[in-house]
Amino acid sequence: MSSRTNTRRRPPPSPPPNRNRTWIVLGGIAAVVVVAVIVAVVASGGSDSSSSSSKGGGGHSGTPVEVAPVKVTGTPLPDFPASGADKAIGLTVPTLTGRSLFDGTSMTIAPTGKPMAIVYLAHWCPHCQAEVPRIVALAKAGKLDGIDVFGVAAAGHKELTNYPPSSWLEGEGWPFPTMVDSAQSTAAAAYGLTGYPYFLLVDAQGKVVARAEGELDDSDIIAAVKALAAGKSADLSGGASSSK
Repeated sequence: MSSRTNTRRRPPPSPPPNRNRTWIVLGGIAAVVVVAVIVAVVASGGSDSSSSSSKGGGGHSGTPVEVAPVKVTGTPLPDFPASGADKAIGLTVPTLTGRSLFDGTSMTIAPTGKPMAIVYLAHWCPHCQAEVPRIVALAKAGKLDGIDVFGVAAAGHKELTNYPPSSWLEGEGWPFPTMVDSAQSTAAAAYGLTGYPYFLLVDAQGKVVARAEGELDDSDIIAAVKALAAGKSADLSGGASSSK
C-alpha cells in the first residue's frame, strides 16, 4: 500500500502594509474639510463680516413679518378729529417698539432729536396705493431731506387685495424703515388713526406739529417738510381716505 505524506499548506504571507492607503484616507478627510469650508463660505455670502439690515424695503437678509406685537410707552394720542381743532398738536408722541416689516428685526419709533414724519399705510387701501409712489418719488428727488421718515404697515388682512404689505412696499421701492402693526392695531390706536393713509409730523422734541389723513398733494408735503426741517410750524391738508 502506498503512503502519502500529508503536507500542511502554509497560509500565504500577508501583503506588506499599503502606505498609499494612509494617504488616501488623509486625502479623503482633507477633501471633506475643503468642501465643508466652501459650503460655509457660500452660505455666509463669501464674507465673515456680520450682516446688517438697511433702511426700507431692499437688501434685507431676514424674513418679512406681516403682523407682530407692538409695545406702547407713553400716553396715546387722541383720535384724529373729523373736524375742528386737533387736540394732539403739541403733545409728545408715545414710543412704539415692535418689529420691522421687511426683516422681522426689532424696531422702535420714538423721538430722535430730529424732525420726523410717520406714515401709516394699509395694503388694501387704494389711496395708500396711490400715495406711496408719490412719496417714493419725492424721497428720490431729495424733497424729504432734513427729516426722518418712518412707515407703519397696519390693518393687514390676508383675504384683502395687495397682500402681503412687505411685497407691495418692496415692489414700490419704499426706502424707509417700517414697523408692522399688531393684529389688534396697537400702533394705529396709539397715534389716534381714523383713516388711511395717515400722516404725522413731529418736531425735534417729539411733539406733534401736524396730522392728516387721506391723499396729500406733492406741493403740500414739500412745503410741510421744508417748514418742519427749519423748525417752523407746518400744516397738512388731507384728502380722500379709507376708513380703518
